[in-house]
Amino acid sequence: MLIVIEGCVGAGKSTIAKGLSDRRGSKLLLENFELNPFIRAFYRDPIQNATETEFGFLLVHFHQLKSQVDTASQSEVIADFHLGKDLIYADINLKNGRAKSLFKELYEVCLEGIPRPVLMIFLSATTNLLVERIWARRRDFELQVDPEYYAAVNAAYEKFFTEYSGQKLRVPMDEWDFIKEPALYERLASLIDEKLKTK
Repeated sequence: MLIVIEGCVGAGKSTIAKGLSDRRGSKLLLENFELNPFIRAFYRDPIQNATETEFGFLLVHFHQLKSQVDTASQSEVIADFHLGKDLIYADINLKNGRAKSLFKELYEVCLEGIPRPVLMIFLSATTNLLVERIWARRRDFELQVDPEYYAAVNAAYEKFFTEYSGQKLRVPMDEWDFIKEPALYERLASLIDEKLKTK
C-alpha cells in the first residue's frame, strides 16, 4: 500500500517520510527533483520555462511512482510526494490554455498507471514558517523566488487537500516539531494506523 506525504515547499515532507519509514519499516520513496533538467531555468524565468518544467515533473513523478506498483501491492511504501502536486503547480504556472489542457489529459493517463494511495498525510504550515525553512536550507534556485509565490502555492495546497476525496490526515507543522520532539513520529504512526483501520 502507498502512503503519500504532501505539503508546500519547505513543509518537511522528506524529513517526515524518512522518519516514518524508519519507524514503520516501510519502503521509502523520495521525490528526485534533480531529475528534472529544467528546474533551475524555471526559477530563473518561470514564465518562459513553465511548460517544459511542469511536463518534466509530471513524467518524473509518474515514472517514480510507476516503479512502485509491485512493491506497493505487497508491502507499505511511504512517498514524500503525490502526483496531484503536478496539477497544483501546473494550474499556477501554466499560462497557455492549450498547454494546460494537454497537461491535464496527460495527468489522467499517468494516474491510471500508478498505485492509488491508501492515505494522504498533509503537512500544513503558515507561509512564514515555509519561507523561513526554505531560506535556511539555502538551495540556490529556491532563494531566487518571491515569497508571494510560495504563499500562492501554499494556498493551492490547502484547497487541494480540502477537496481531496481519499483517506487523509492533516499534520499542523507550526505545532508539531519533529526535530525537537522525535516522539511525534510515534504519535503520527498511531494516527496513521487508526486511519488505515477505517479505510
